[in-house]
Amino acid sequence: MDASRSYVFLVLGVCGALTALTLTLNLLLAASDMRFDKNALASAWQSKTHGVTYAPPINYNRPFKILRLNDRIGTINAVIFGSSTTMSLGENAFPSFMKVYNFAQSGEYLLSVIGDAEYIAQHWGNSVKFLIIPLDWSLGFIYDPGAPLTADLSPAAIASAQNEVGLSAVLSRVKDALSLPQIKNLLGILAEVLRSKHKLAAFRQIFFEPSSEEYSCPDGTPARDFATIYRGLCVGFRYDGSATFSNERPVQPSQQQLLVAAAAAESSQYSQALKRTAGEPSPVILSRLAALAHRFAEDGGKVVFFFPPLIPSLEQKLLKTHYDGPYLAHSKEVLNQWAKREGLVILDAGASEQFGCKPTEFIDPHHALPDCYNKVFTRFFKAYMSPQGVAPGLYRAAG
Repeated sequence: MDASRSYVFLVLGVCGALTALTLTLNLLLAASDMRFDKNALASAWQSKTHGVTYAPPINYNRPFKILRLNDRIGTINAVIFGSSTTMSLGENAFPSFMKVYNFAQSGEYLLSVIGDAEYIAQHWGNSVKFLIIPLDWSLGFIYDPGAPLTADLSPAAIASAQNEVGLSAVLSRVKDALSLPQIKNLLGILAEVLRSKHKLAAFRQIFFEPSSEEYSCPDGTPARDFATIYRGLCVGFRYDGSATFSNERPVQPSQQQLLVAAAAAESSQYSQALKRTAGEPSPVILSRLAALAHRFAEDGGKVVFFFPPLIPSLEQKLLKTHYDGPYLAHSKEVLNQWAKREGLVILDAGASEQFGCKPTEFIDPHHALPDCYNKVFTRFFKAYMSPQGVAPGLYRAAG
């Protein structure tokens, strides 16, 4: 009996020690995020090197993107907006005279995008002449109720909000220090330390310094990681603001049919987005977008709206369903008539296969990679900048 009790106490002691060690190390990582202004450090490093980086957390990049936008504003004439669905869209997709910064942010919905675009048009309209704005029906952003938000994109305005978010993120990290994702991340970090030739130096760098050493991406672009996840993988934002998505795997051809079938199901997020308002776009959103486009045009600017690409055959499958087809058709017709009435153009890239996109140029049904976006916007701007131009309304490749 005494031997059994001793064994139980030994096991409990080992478990307690491992739990305490895990908690301590994860709190050290959380303290690092709070001790350094990683947004400012990452922005300054990218400004100097034109390399790939981001500041944690990866799902809240607004402070970093605002700092980068302010740094780039004197060298660009076009800004891309949106959520992660537009993050891979880079300068290579546009004519050479367009100097682009991709200001898209994780989870950024259209009501917020409008406020950002209005701020840029008001404060930097003398230098920014193109606003590239997604009308993301597939995620429901074009149907959202409420009024657009007011934005302040000055570095000073984000300081207090950044501190609040930073504290919130650290408190969340403390709360989740013993969660499975945090433990898996910690195990990966410790494995990296053990693989290092200089283990003490590697431990000190990860737990007590703000970033990794600089290294090179496969294409030779310099990279530096200011977060402890995805280290050495060249994950983050390029100098033009576009995301590398290098931690994601492209869809394989064998996966396409299954992904499309699931995405077109009546229970999918795309179906739910259409059902929410029976495919009726928000009149408040459309009114503000039209007003923005007309004011911007008075100062010599152009607003280009677009439907982000979806994985090939998904849109056509949705249109053929009895539960989503009528809603999607109605939504597109309303937007087409709105654009014609207001003299605006919407690049309709939803049926990405019409632009030559392939399933392997997506990481899931609604996140297109650069190769697809390059095909879409290269074709569009060739028509858009031609002498005959593009007529107001929806622009489709088949047309």
